[in-house]
Amino acid sequence: MNIVAFIAGLLMIFAITTNTLSKKHLSDGYISRSFSGYMKSSRKATNAYEKYYFDHLKERVKSQQRTNAEKEKTTEEKKEKNRKIHPENAKINIYQLAIEKKEKQKDTYNLIASLIKTLYSNQSFYKKGFENVLLNNILTAFENQIEKKQDLNFETLILKDGSLKNSYYKIIKGTKFYDFEKKIGCPSLLDFVKIENSREQIPMKDASKELLSTFFNKKISNEIYQLQIEYPPKNLTSQNVLSICQKNGHTIDEKSLKLFDFSNSINRSNEKIFVGFDKNTDIKCKIKLPIS
Repeated sequence: MNIVAFIAGLLMIFAITTNTLSKKHLSDGYISRSFSGYMKSSRKATNAYEKYYFDHLKERVKSQQRTNAEKEKTTEEKKEKNRKIHPENAKINIYQLAIEKKEKQKDTYNLIASLIKTLYSNQSFYKKGFENVLLNNILTAFENQIEKKQDLNFETLILKDGSLKNSYYKIIKGTKFYDFEKKIGCPSLLDFVKIENSREQIPMKDASKELLSTFFNKKISNEIYQLQIEYPPKNLTSQNVLSICQKNGHTIDEKSLKLFDFSNSINRSNEKIFVGFDKNTDIKCKIKLPIS
């Protein structure tokens, strides 16, 4: 009996030891996989940051050349020169609308829908209510990208309504020649709307005529344009814009102007969030890095 008890004790000790070692092995494996997943997702986020800078390298070089050229001009030449507007810096961000849905972002939804109407109401494919049908399809397609954990972008969207395929392709691509005033060509939606994880305001000094005509009206847009092209645009303030609206009998809530940034600094610097995702471990890494 003593031998049996002794053997049973040894087996119990062996079982406990094996169980402990097994749990430690599983724990070590989990930690190892988590660390590996974090490193991979971190690397992908860093790669996205490096790709962003590579893609914008030429534009930054050109911008620096323009800045250096402007510094060489005399003060008198600067006073006589009209400032160039950069609408590419003043796009509407659709990100919060895509994430929070239109019920929570009604103002943004209505503005983008109205902008679509402003841009494409003279196109052959436009029909009454087209702007809402298109925007609803775009938001639904973004939901699918979110569910599949894909990067949110316009270029690879698959719209639910197949009849919109051709018109959406034309809207995204745009035509080579486009003139808003003369109603020539078809603009690309990507020149006016972006999707980025940020809550940055739209710089009023670079807002496009298309956006201003949508938000205010064409007459007010033209008056704001005269303030935009001043060098520097020191008179482009929220109070002056409100005065222009009042003078033209256009009622507007001052709070709605919070959509715009009235800062008139020539150089703008901000930060951008880059995201990396490891499919094997479902680990996501976000890094915020400065961009210029």
